[in-house]
Amino acid sequence: MNNTGNTLHREHDQLCAEVRSWYRASAPELGYQVAHRGLGFYGRQGGNPHSARIIIERACPDEIAMLQADARKFFGDVEIDFWIDDREKDATLGPALLRAGCHLRGATIYLAHVGEPPGVRPVPKVSLVPVSAATLKEFAIVKLKGFGNTEDQPSAGRVAQEVASREAELRGSGRCLLARVGDEAVAILGYYEGNDRLVFNLATRIPFRNTGVARLLLTTVVTDAYQRGFTDEVYWHRSYLYRPIR
Repeated sequence: MNNTGNTLHREHDQLCAEVRSWYRASAPELGYQVAHRGLGFYGRQGGNPHSARIIIERACPDEIAMLQADARKFFGDVEIDFWIDDREKDATLGPALLRAGCHLRGATIYLAHVGEPPGVRPVPKVSLVPVSAATLKEFAIVKLKGFGNTEDQPSAGRVAQEVASREAELRGSGRCLLARVGDEAVAILGYYEGNDRLVFNLATRIPFRNTGVARLLLTTVVTDAYQRGFTDEVYWHRSYLYRPIR
């Protein structure tokens, strides 16, 4: 257990290192390119001008102006998302970034599932559909509405950007699910397939929240991960038949 009383995953330290490494290495199959420069890791998804991101490595407020200048030099005149993935660094750098004109966007917490998977509870009239090229636009619209906490139709430009990002991921290890009530798309889930599954998007439109749809999506993916077989090699041996001379 940690100091808050929560049960840790049996491979907690390895998982922490693994997830941290994902954003510090390129993933060409997903369209992501990352470069390590003096102040941090500079990444973006090809074809998406709104995906520029820097994970800041050096915790020195005096270098913020240098960081901003280098970011412009590297990415050009686009919005850049600065990440700090260490709470102690954030206590030092966060206020300095705000003083330098940056805006606070919020924090994201990644959780590893511990223990047996929860049971899947069917929701009446809800069906889950794997997302394909034909339904990717629907996925994008539902995601933008859900994350934006609005039923307003997102702009064509925002939808196009979201579709472009998801298209690249679907060509690699990205997978997406769409939940429908009848013919209406109401919720989405996106995850990366692999030895572990990382759920990176989960959103429900406002009128359909607190109905169990998001839980259905999440538990379906978690339960399926347990049932789909084993891919992580932990032991190997080769057998040799020995016939002693009689």
